[in-house]
Amino acid sequence: MRKHHNKLYYGKYRYKTVLDLPESAMLWPTTDENLKNVKDTNTKMEKLWTMADFIINNRNKMKFRIQEKKSIFYSDKVLADEIKTKFIDHFVNIETVDPKHGELKQNVIGCDRLPHGKYRYQVHIKRGNKGTLLTDTQRNNLWNFIERNIDNCHVANTGLLDYLEGRSQYCFGGYMYVAEEKYLSPIYMMANNAIEKVIQFRKVENGSD
Repeated sequence: MRKHHNKLYYGKYRYKTVLDLPESAMLWPTTDENLKNVKDTNTKMEKLWTMADFIINNRNKMKFRIQEKKSIFYSDKVLADEIKTKFIDHFVNIETVDPKHGELKQNVIGCDRLPHGKYRYQVHIKRGNKGTLLTDTQRNNLWNFIERNIDNCHVANTGLLDYLEGRSQYCFGGYMYVAEEKYLSPIYMMANNAIEKVIQFRKVENGSD
């Protein structure tokens, strides 16, 4: 398992639920005082109000983090499923470290549900300027490949999308999802120097998409 903050919670909280709700940055710091203030002053932002209320009511059953505009909850499976249901419009995926997997290798993450229901790989792209990361030809070839395989490749970050489409000459990093291993080889061939790492998602036995 990768050595990052996830490991601090595994053992007590085996499920990591990720939501895409950039406004959740307003919940920081996640003290009861600030969360109550969010509830009182953001009554028109229903999802934000609901999340603040949810954290207050379930604080003793989970850990909550904000990372790169993502809302991350560490909990047991029951609460993870409740979070997914309650915030389904912003749901990204649920990851887990489960004994059914055995020992997971580096850059392999167990998950209850594959990201967006079908993607098995997450390709992370480095930061870099025009020419130092990819040549214009490499960038165009990569983007054309993604467009031809839109059902199996998905760019998840607007910054990375701007770079690949040529609207920005600087790449601020980011990642794309890839459905199957066979699509990784051409991506490596076109963008090997730009790839920071590849994460593989391994679905838990009896998990659901």
